[in-house]
Amino acid sequence: MARPHWRDLLMADFSPESARAAPLTIVRVEAWKVRMPYLAPMQSSRGRLEVGEKVLLRLTALDGTVGLGEASIIFPARDGECADSVFRRLAEVTGPLLLGQDGARIVTILQTLAGLSSERHAFPTSLCAIDLALHDLKARHLGIPVADLLGGATRERFALSRSMAMPDERTAVQSACTLAEMGYRLLTLKGSADWRHDIRMARAVQRAVGASARIEIDPNQAWHCKAALAVDAALQECELECIEQPCAWWDIEAMQLITERAHAPIAADESVLSPADAMRVVRARAADIITVKLAKSGGLRASSAIVAIAEAGGLQCNLGSKHTLGVGSAALLHFAAAHPAVGEFVGYGSALERFVGDIINETIDIRDGQARLPPGPGFGVTLNEEAIARFSLASADLSAERARAR
Repeated sequence: MARPHWRDLLMADFSPESARAAPLTIVRVEAWKVRMPYLAPMQSSRGRLEVGEKVLLRLTALDGTVGLGEASIIFPARDGECADSVFRRLAEVTGPLLLGQDGARIVTILQTLAGLSSERHAFPTSLCAIDLALHDLKARHLGIPVADLLGGATRERFALSRSMAMPDERTAVQSACTLAEMGYRLLTLKGSADWRHDIRMARAVQRAVGASARIEIDPNQAWHCKAALAVDAALQECELECIEQPCAWWDIEAMQLITERAHAPIAADESVLSPADAMRVVRARAADIITVKLAKSGGLRASSAIVAIAEAGGLQCNLGSKHTLGVGSAALLHFAAAHPAVGEFVGYGSALERFVGDIINETIDIRDGQARLPPGPGFGVTLNEEAIARFSLASADLSAERARAR
């Protein structure tokens, strides 16, 4: 006897009668893969990008409430997720599973989706879009900001850091001075495999900006242990805020050695995707700082766990972004607002800092290198349908009615 399809099992209990008892029953799931050109090419040790590909998610509940989510990708991470795979997973696997579910039961839904894989922390980027959309949905239904759903805002203004490439001294100095004049007080210098070049560029940038901005350097795993310690020694006079992920994510022993011997604080970024990774780094003392990014870790809930683990272990937390568009940027600010353990600087404020446009109707308020928390319920942003149509490469529209029709 043939086993019933999982979609049939899911929809078996869905009916208008049962849905009336749960106003946040999810009746529509929409996803878009969008491509947004950068204002200027993005360069790091991983490569060069002229466009960013992101995946957007919109959930609609029985009572008409909507919730927005975003999965942001720069380069495929160590889990292998890319924009294409995230979009297909949302459209073909997890999206259909959301139909008929009570959107207010965030933890239950996320636990169920995590159980689809033998690896509990698999597919974090696609899970991030769902996590954000569920939190936005519930907060909008309650008429409160997402920050309040997470415990309440402890601040509403956020100093921003900006990353910049260092292809040559003239370009690096010009970029750094421009950003400092715009009010950015922390510059993240993107390192390369040529660590001697990075030393020269960092010194030139520090001389140019002086006390107007602090600097940190992020080679995105491009160095080996000896190179990292050589850079640290050479740049002591620069008083680096940190050296972020100097070596391969999996080389915890090297990270531990660098952390033990370096003068500058060491941050773990690619080494920490999940709360389990955070525990591993804390136990090994393989970093002084953990860089938290919603998109790489599965969203607000898992990222909150990472912050709690870091705080309990005596490590600081930085907050990065993966170059989000408007929905992800707003989510980042709400997360920062509700987590005082996150450091002074947020790694992003608005898509308009980097991209030619955005996909939200609102403009996140940025002045003098500071972002303001978007007001209103949920994340405080709404999708711009014209922008979605302009930048979308693919779309999926799932509804409970269509699922029953199958």
